[in-house]
Amino acid sequence: MNLLLLLTLLTGSVDQPSAQQWLEAADSAREAFQEAIISARASQIAGGNVIGSADFDIYRKGRDKGLIIFQGGKNAGRKILTVGDKMWLIVPGASNPVPITANQRLMGGASVADVARLRFAEDYTAALRPDSETVEGKKCRVLDLTAKSPKSPFPHVVLWVDEAQKLPARVLFSLPSGKEAKDVSFTKFGKASGKTVVTEMEIRDLLAADRATITRLEYRNFRAARLDDQIFTPDGAKGL
Repeated sequence: MNLLLLLTLLTGSVDQPSAQQWLEAADSAREAFQEAIISARASQIAGGNVIGSADFDIYRKGRDKGLIIFQGGKNAGRKILTVGDKMWLIVPGASNPVPITANQRLMGGASVADVARLRFAEDYTAALRPDSETVEGKKCRVLDLTAKSPKSPFPHVVLWVDEAQKLPARVLFSLPSGKEAKDVSFTKFGKASGKTVVTEMEIRDLLAADRATITRLEYRNFRAARLDDQIFTPDGAKGL
């Protein structure tokens, strides 16, 4: 074989990201900070109009710790604590936290897992499709994901990653039955402390009676922070 051709083939194979690297690239803009406080808003949109919204702060530490605190509105003061696979709803005035699952709704089609739990590279294995597809005018690589845990509510997922920018573009979640359940589009990105972060995503609940209504999640402010482990306990979260 011609030496130049051999080198070209070898170089090409080395330069092509693996399925795992595409997963890590998709996670990087969603998990830019190991410890941070993020101000966010969830809005329900029907016919182009906002019909409801909720503001909340997300306290995130490492892989397994998260705390969501609702700000204003009828849910003001409510908190959702996540530690590993365990999650609790903490209601002001209630004596005990209430165990919940990752599918607990924040608003509309947005769940706790959407903002505090999902890690593609750690939660799924991936197979890279040979052909690219276009999403909103962007050439994307497509990965078929299989959940590592048998307890995953969405064992089958399809992920589209922008080939040029190495950023997530779209995710389609399916139930164990194979029925499509949730379609997520990553619509805006920005910079925070020099890092690329997701600033907006739209979620369509494919199981809802009105599939035209979407839930928009906006991440409005990222603040790197050193967070005490104590706030990620039921008692510590209550006092925050």
